[in-house]
Amino acid sequence: MVVGLSDITEEVLSLVVAATLASQSYYVCLQPEILGKKYRPSVAAIKPRLSELKKRVERGVIPPEIVYYLDDEQWTGETNLTSETKEGGFSYGEFLGNSPWVEKKVDGGAIYWRLRDYQIPSRECVMVNCGFENPIRAVRTLKELKDCCNRAYLVFPFYVDEDFLDHCVDSGVGFQVFHREVGLLKELVPAEFEEVKNHKSFRFLCEFVLGENLRYRVGEK
Repeated sequence: MVVGLSDITEEVLSLVVAATLASQSYYVCLQPEILGKKYRPSVAAIKPRLSELKKRVERGVIPPEIVYYLDDEQWTGETNLTSETKEGGFSYGEFLGNSPWVEKKVDGGAIYWRLRDYQIPSRECVMVNCGFENPIRAVRTLKELKDCCNRAYLVFPFYVDEDFLDHCVDSGVGFQVFHREVGLLKELVPAEFEEVKNHKSFRFLCEFVLGENLRYRVGEK
């Protein structure tokens, strides 16, 4: 049966994209909320490091909020941490005292925390927006998210004109079209590969996607 354009929604297209990326060894998640970001991608995908997967299976996954609010290179005062996490609606309490992922020091009566033996668990991150009903907003969304991924793509179920493709090129955003007749994605504009600049939001996204996928792949400790 041939699927008509009227049957293609953003949700359906997102599932197609997620399945395609999962078949390429990516861990995927639909519409994840990312701390520090106003917008959500339709699909976020990371390619995990096997050594880091093994660590999380052995030690347990890390709450993504922890790697957003803590750093592995500098100490964060517990007073500041309490204030920031309360504002974000996250309670870190029991995790810090029992986790092998963090370490503590006391200096002058004040308590400080930082990440221990931490490495970002992904070799690559791809974000996709399937919001074809408002193409310009879709590009704007990806541009806002680009600093915490390596590649960003628009995926639509139809072709677009040359002017819009030029707009994608100028924005560094890739473009793919979904051929519903055969169920394949065709790349028309390759996405620029960029280094991640927003490491806090990137770490949050990686741990969130990893945690969600490990629930189903190997079980969560």
